[in-house]
Amino acid sequence: ARPATGAGALGPRPIRVPSRSAGSPAAPRAAPDSSAAEPPPPWSALSVPVYSLATVPAAGATAGDSAQRASMNITTYCCPVTIQPSRRFAVALYTHTATARNMLATGRGVLQILRKQHVDLVPVLGKQSAHDVDKLTLIREEGHDIVERFGAPTLADAFGVVALEIVSVETAGDHHLALCEVVAHQTLDAGEGEPLYTGDLPKP
Repeated sequence: ARPATGAGALGPRPIRVPSRSAGSPAAPRAAPDSSAAEPPPPWSALSVPVYSLATVPAAGATAGDSAQRASMNITTYCCPVTIQPSRRFAVALYTHTATARNMLATGRGVLQILRKQHVDLVPVLGKQSAHDVDKLTLIREEGHDIVERFGAPTLADAFGVVALEIVSVETAGDHHLALCEVVAHQTLDAGEGEPLYTGDLPKP
């Protein structure tokens, strides 16, 4: 294994109201077509990395806040956000999931970069809950090995892993947005498969 190396906003635009001469009638407006399909949001056209966040239950005073077992989930709402003075990631944790409960209780998690051969694990990691099933057992039954890295169970053939520690948390609707410090990372054998992107996932 080899280690990894380590904006501007648009201002408001004035609204121009078209004028019409006095006494001229307004042009009739067509009724909205209720049968027209709503176009998909623009971000749905983007292909982004598919991560899996690995977490373990808490011990001690916060044990009751975590889930009862280790978990891995699918994470696509995730992005590196700083370089200096330290690297940080923003990670969205789906509220009340075992992964979110574990990470909020321990303050730590291990982000895994999945490979294309892990596409068959998406139903296990993303559509089942560790509250109900033992995901690690199901992963092994699918033929994938698990090894411990940075204190959490991870896929043996992940593209890379990033150990995270929560700096702050903001409640954001059905997610918690965690700003996390990168405390360690590891890039694994790149010859074992390319990273998995959302564009590689089967269409519903």
